[in-house]
Amino acid sequence: MSTPSNQPQPAKQTNYLPWVLGGCAVVLVLAVIIVVVAGVVIYVMAPADGGGRRVGPFPSMQTVKPVDAHGVQTVAKNWTSCNAFAPADWTIIGNEQRIAIGVDLASADQSMTASYGVSAVAGGAYYGMATPEDYIQTMMRNAGSSGFEFEGAAQPVEGYTLRYWRAQTGGRPVRGFALYHAFNTDDPNTYIITLRMGSTDAAKWEQNKNIAYDVAASIRCTKHLFPAQESSAREPKGSSKDKIEEELSTKRREAMMGFQNVYSPTTGEHWEASYSDYNATGPDGPGYYRRVGSVGGYEKLNEGFPPN
Repeated sequence: MSTPSNQPQPAKQTNYLPWVLGGCAVVLVLAVIIVVVAGVVIYVMAPADGGGRRVGPFPSMQTVKPVDAHGVQTVAKNWTSCNAFAPADWTIIGNEQRIAIGVDLASADQSMTASYGVSAVAGGAYYGMATPEDYIQTMMRNAGSSGFEFEGAAQPVEGYTLRYWRAQTGGRPVRGFALYHAFNTDDPNTYIITLRMGSTDAAKWEQNKNIAYDVAASIRCTKHLFPAQESSAREPKGSSKDKIEEELSTKRREAMMGFQNVYSPTTGEHWEASYSDYNATGPDGPGYYRRVGSVGGYEKLNEGFPPN
């Protein structure tokens, strides 16, 4: 039926639903922005309590990879004038003579070892130790190892030489490394060798080599003067143990083993940190972190070993 043209048209109904939904969406976006901005402000203003420790407002949003996950924590070990950092169950012993000093560390089950030594090798050629590698082989044989042999080519490491080796020790196969440098003296038949070594059971070499290297790299000995050799009236040139240690510490490159030594600036705790735990965008900048507190707090760690 048609509507007469003189009848009034019904009023059109306005649809407010799109406006209501649009307004709610704007309010929701603004609320999210406000919450995020407030969170960032609160986080940035959070105190670092002197050691870079900070607690973010949204712990679940943190992507920090702490060293606690993969790192190996170590503690201070001491023997007279020498100190090192090793896992808590490791032991340390040493021996000091007039022309040498050495320190040995070992895990509780003897499956891992690390050592450091400085020695004057007098008359090396006469005793079959004309070269540093002759000296290392002789030393290992005297210590009871058999079948000792270097493997692969020598590798230069910032002025030092790295050699990997295999041997039988205590009836079981082991693998290890030697990092050494020889210093010439005024006597052409004598040289001074500074040496760091480490070993693990051969079957666990890839798993534990970093720990052995880390412990060996951490050893520090403080000795003011290297005594003159018995057969010479003159002290060997460049024989200060402090000088030798300073050179080795400066030139040693830990990166070749794929890890970094880090420590807490507030507690002095030390870890061998895996490179996989490096944070390119950490809460206080790139670096390594440890957990603090119970609600997502982190402390940025210093690289290297704790100061003595």
